[in-house]
Parts: sequence; C-alpha cells; structure tokens
Amino acid sequence: MRELNNTDYWIDTHCHLNLPDFLPDQAAVIDRARQANVRRIIVPGIDPESSETAKKMAEAYPAVFFAVGVHPNESADWDDSRLQDLKILATHPKCVAVGEIGLDFYREFCPPAQQLRSLHAQLELAEEIGKPVILHCRQAFEVLWPVLQDWHRHHSKNIGVLHAFEESPEAAAEVTAQGFYVGIGGAYTYKKKKHLSEVLKTVSLDKILLETDSPYLTPVPYRGQRNEPMYIPLIAEKVASTRNISTEALSEIVRENNLRLFGNL
Repeated sequence: MRELNNTDYWIDTHCHLNLPDFLPDQAAVIDRARQANVRRIIVPGIDPESSETAKKMAEAYPAVFFAVGVHPNESADWDDSRLQDLKILATHPKCVAVGEIGLDFYREFCPPAQQLRSLHAQLELAEEIGKPVILHCRQAFEVLWPVLQDWHRHHSKNIGVLHAFEESPEAAAEVTAQGFYVGIGGAYTYKKKKHLSEVLKTVSLDKILLETDSPYLTPVPYRGQRNEPMYIPLIAEKVASTRNISTEALSEIVRENNLRLFGNL
C-alpha cells in the first residue's frame, strides 16, 4: 500500500468498532489504522445500546466519531422511546449522522412494515436535528429509494450515504444526481462483483465515500479475515486505478466529500 504525504489521510466512514469482534483489541485496531494513515473513523450504531457504546468510543479516542441509529434488522421492537434515546445521544458534538438505518429485505429479521416505521421515524429525526443519514439497503432499493426521494424533496438538505452500495450503475447515477453519496468498500475488490466495476467506472467521484464496514467485507487480498480500518488504502487503490488518478488526488476528493456531508471531522 502506497504511503501518502503528511497532508493527506483517509477516513473510514463506516466501521463497526462497537461490535464484540473488536473488544479484545480496540485500541490496537485504531493504532493500526493510524499507521495506515486512516486518521478518522465513523462508528455507526445499530440500536440505542451500540450507539451509546459508539459515543463512549468517540469520547475515548480522538480519531473516532459516531452515528446513532437502529438498523432495520434490529427494529422489530421499535417504539418512540427508542427515538428519544437516539435524540439525546445525537446532541453529542462528535455525533455526525443518524445511522445505520434503512431497509433489509434479504434476511427478513423484521417485517417490512416495521422496518419502514423505524426508517420514517429516524428520517424525521435526522431532519429535525439537521444531520445526514447513513443508509443500509439490501434487496430493498425499489422501496427505499422512493422514500428517500420524498424525504429529500421535503427539504433539499436532507441527504446521506447509501453505505456498501451494490446497486446498478444506473442506480448510482440516479442517487448521486439527487445529492446522495455512495459508500465504496471491500466488495469493489471482488472479481465476481463485475457490476461494481461498472459502478466505479462511471460514478461521480465527488459523490463517493470510502468505508470498510469492518468487521465485514474484507478487501482482497485479505478476504476471509476480519476487516479493519487499516485496509481503506486497498479500497482507495482500487478506485484510483479504475479511474486512472493518483491516490493522492483521490484522498483530496474523498476528504472534501466527507467535509460536505459530515462536516469537519
């Protein structure tokens, strides 16, 4: 992995450091990220408890920022008390977004109607507090995208990132044209994900964010091992080589993208 100069650095915009997978070596993971020039990490919540854990991590580590949210697979027992818990956490100065929220029709851990109830409530929260959203979408784009379009039409500042984006190049063009960002992660290094190569070739670079989704979706050549933020440069190299630009130029682009969406981290 090529080293950047001291003025360039990477941001991992989606990393589940608050999951048990990282409890034994949390500090070491953050230090390895720093050595790879990954100087900022955004940790999303998947429920109020993990959001609280993410907040505590952000307080303990200068490199860590966080988001608050209830994941669609965790929304079966959604009620208004959960929204109040998230609202309180979201007042923290290192909370940069509402997420991870969205729809997941792949595993169906939760009925779609309940997922939608949770999603709508959290989109309203994001609008109320003026923060972007971090979105999960699995086999649900045809339902999720119209919801997001309505939300965005209500207020032009209502935007976010579709993390771990794996839809078509046409879908990427549509969501980015509306001001949303797409999260580029380890799956873009997998040979069998040929349509993602097409996304990389055509997506607007000023609408991409880099992420690991650690501990999941480890990039090649470390696929099969636990993912970590230190692998962001591998994802960056894939993007840079596909678009025929330097990693230094890409670093500047994605930092500006992060600044526009999440503010100054």
